[in-house]
Amino acid sequence: MLLKICTIAEKLFMRYGIRSITMDDVARELSISKKTLYQFVEDKDDLVKKTISMHLEEIDRMALSIVSNEDNAIQQILKIAEIMISLHKEVSQGLLFDLKKFHPDSFTMLIEHREKVMFGEITKNLELGIKQKLYRKDLNVELTAGFYMALVMTSLDSDISVLINTPFNEKYAYLINYHLTAICTDEGLTYLHKHKKNLTKPSLIQ
Repeated sequence: MLLKICTIAEKLFMRYGIRSITMDDVARELSISKKTLYQFVEDKDDLVKKTISMHLEEIDRMALSIVSNEDNAIQQILKIAEIMISLHKEVSQGLLFDLKKFHPDSFTMLIEHREKVMFGEITKNLELGIKQKLYRKDLNVELTAGFYMALVMTSLDSDISVLINTPFNEKYAYLINYHLTAICTDEGLTYLHKHKKNLTKPSLIQ
């Protein structure tokens, strides 16, 4: 039941932001009473924390499956991008702001995951791409990984109007092409142009 609760809460938070969603909203969406809801979570803060934890675990599980079954560094990035787009079809622009201001422990969890897990996986992908001669050998791996993470976070939360008004899937597809075009060798670029049609919005990265 907790999984179902977090799944519904995640959809509501993604669509409307965290602050605007009440426990009554979640209970109503689940067709259960608040009393039943409180049997599984202590309060809204606990619900947010459990929902964020579940969301990160799901991303990690999917990413690990791709990395374990796909040897090509560029394909890893393209396939993970498809997952990110599918999981974030509707993202409230104020989601991270709400998280940081009203649920700091959950925001800290997200940041720690970014620093410990996401950074490590991006670094591994960069090292693999360099080894495969798909990425430039002169890359500063750590700095490139840092810039990539900054771009991802900015795509989720920004006060720049063009980013606010652009759907997440479009921003993320463009971000991936921006990232890969900057780091690929000629061989990598040839591969990218052949395979980037895998992205949900191929017209954005022609």
